[in-house]
Amino acid sequence: MPQISKIKRRLSKYLWLWRPLAYLVGLILLVLLGRSLWPPAKTAASLLNPNINLESFKNRTNILLLGIGGKGHEGADLTDSIILISTNLVTADTVIISLPRDIWVGSLQAKLNTAYHYGEDKQVGGGLILAKAAVSEIVNQPVHYGVVLDFSGFERAIDVLGGVDVNVPRGFVDKLYPIPGKEGAEPESDRYETIEFKPGQQHFDGTTALKYVRSRHAEGEEGTDYARAQRQQRVILAFKDKILSAKTLLNWGKLKQLKAIGLESVETDLASSVYSDLVKLALKIDREQLRTGVLDQGSQAEDIPPLLYNPPTSRFGQWVLLPAGDDWNTVWRYIEEILYQNQ
Repeated sequence: MPQISKIKRRLSKYLWLWRPLAYLVGLILLVLLGRSLWPPAKTAASLLNPNINLESFKNRTNILLLGIGGKGHEGADLTDSIILISTNLVTADTVIISLPRDIWVGSLQAKLNTAYHYGEDKQVGGGLILAKAAVSEIVNQPVHYGVVLDFSGFERAIDVLGGVDVNVPRGFVDKLYPIPGKEGAEPESDRYETIEFKPGQQHFDGTTALKYVRSRHAEGEEGTDYARAQRQQRVILAFKDKILSAKTLLNWGKLKQLKAIGLESVETDLASSVYSDLVKLALKIDREQLRTGVLDQGSQAEDIPPLLYNPPTSRFGQWVLLPAGDDWNTVWRYIEEILYQNQ
């Protein structure tokens, strides 16, 4: 019981992640549903069939969601966001687990966020294969399917919607925002631009929104990954509000453009034959009951033990995260407890 109590305290720290992640997953499911709408008669029959035929382990289907910057951005195929979504096929109990990109993967001798890149280097489609294997190694659970979202497509979608309105609680300046296409420019100062955001209600086009969520080098609190995740939340929620507005839903031309962008910007190894099963499963999920987990460095103040720690940079020549005590069993027990506590 004490261990479960600490898990609950760890989860309570990240309640703000639940709803935006649910919306992001929902948007991707809409894209997959759009792909499955042909032929309509076959799709309708499939959606009416109550059986769900997806790969699973202990009755749970695990899907890896990756977010990449895309063409024209620094580290275009490095995964900025790494999220594991696990759903029980019978009860629809769903857990969303966020994985830090700096976790060191022993089999790769590299950080987790490079797995997709190295896989694509070896063969087309190899990125998802290698990323799924790396995440499976970390969580000690099989990863059945993978989805990659190109944030450049997200940028274009925002422009189609006419921009989004975001309330910026804290302004910041980032003097080292990378300029796309100038990664090797000399002098080095030519590789970067200074971006600034002032507090208050803002209207962002796609380019500005992407800068807001991807900025890494602001001074102070806004330079942390935690603050960056909060910025992503605000933009995702603003995007959700715009895409579900009557002005968008009643505009067939915009809907066609958004679908086309989605089809270009989402890569998946989900076969088209399971799209309807995935949609049926998604419709069973109670968004208010979503649970979320994260692999983090704990909190002394809240008596939450660390799952990860960062060793001296001399060990690997870079800043990385390893399991606490260099023992993956602690992480694996945490994953098992959060996934199966309701079974």
